[in-house]
Amino acid sequence: MSDQISIPAVYMRGGTSKGLLFNKHYLPKDQSELDKYLLAAMGSPDLRQINGMGGATSVTSKVCIISKSTQKNVDIDYLFAQVIIDKAKVDYGPTCGNMLSAVGPFSIENGFIDAEEGETKIIIRSVNTGSIIEAVVPTPNKKIKYMGDFKIDGVPGKGAPILLKFKNLVGGATGKMLPTGKPNITVKGIEVTCLDISMPIVMAKAADFGISGNETSNELNKNLELLNKIEEIRVIAGAQMGLGDVSGKVIPKFALLSKPLNGGTITSRYFTPNTCHETHAATGTNCIASACLISNTIASQISQIEVKQENKVTVEHPLGSIDCFVETSLSTADNKNDFIISCGIYRTSRKIMDGKIYIPQNINDH
Repeated sequence: MSDQISIPAVYMRGGTSKGLLFNKHYLPKDQSELDKYLLAAMGSPDLRQINGMGGATSVTSKVCIISKSTQKNVDIDYLFAQVIIDKAKVDYGPTCGNMLSAVGPFSIENGFIDAEEGETKIIIRSVNTGSIIEAVVPTPNKKIKYMGDFKIDGVPGKGAPILLKFKNLVGGATGKMLPTGKPNITVKGIEVTCLDISMPIVMAKAADFGISGNETSNELNKNLELLNKIEEIRVIAGAQMGLGDVSGKVIPKFALLSKPLNGGTITSRYFTPNTCHETHAATGTNCIASACLISNTIASQISQIEVKQENKVTVEHPLGSIDCFVETSLSTADNKNDFIISCGIYRTSRKIMDGKIYIPQNINDH
């Protein structure tokens, strides 16, 4: 008899992230027990995550827990878990938009949804935030198509495009699009925008932090003075957003914004929250793209684009760019919660491994 427990799991890339996907049925219902399972599966706490599937970065220490939804007009419930690398902690506060691109294919292949001819539309509820996402998965001959000709920056090679259309995405963490009630506030002498659209984010001008905003993620992650200043402002702003004491929490995220270099709308360096993302989070893209369309925000001051009902906003990041298609209500004031109707992005995903993951049976000893 083995001294390890086996759990069915799939290891997938979703967008520019990577992680484990589980059928909720095979996991413990008890929250404390679930946390222990996920920590053991990913190999945390350990900076190298050497004893688990985690990749020792925030974008490769992710878990998706999938179940058939019981809610009306919803197909799938998606619970996202960010497994902290160096702490025995699992954060369920935010969702992950990149990993969402893996949820649709997983749901089809695990029998939650029947594939349609050509493409399959799946309505997904983010359990973390309550937002609704329509995923459109290519399914020629009623089979999932992973390979294709669509390129996303930050991922080698190409894949089949998966459309993710985010709806009901305002105020998931705070209940408000503008949690402070204003498009910008001043924290420690720095003007910031606090926005809660798909992901709560504190945004500031890169120049106000003494950088160009075009640095690589590696350069920024070595700048400890910058990281400490970001965290100091993030914690104060988080409290003003109504999120309480956010020290040690992964929301709100932080973004340093500047003018684009390569024909995009805006440049972003996105912090998650204590390290700079190598590319860009999908949910963070939704928030920053939306901010470009809301008057007097840091983002709109920089981008200065004309607001239409259908808007294409290109966010440049360290390894390229990501397009976001934002639908607005022109009949609604841009400081109201229902101004942003939806955000759409294209991602790719790939199934890497399908099998069982093993964790110690005596999990409390590990």
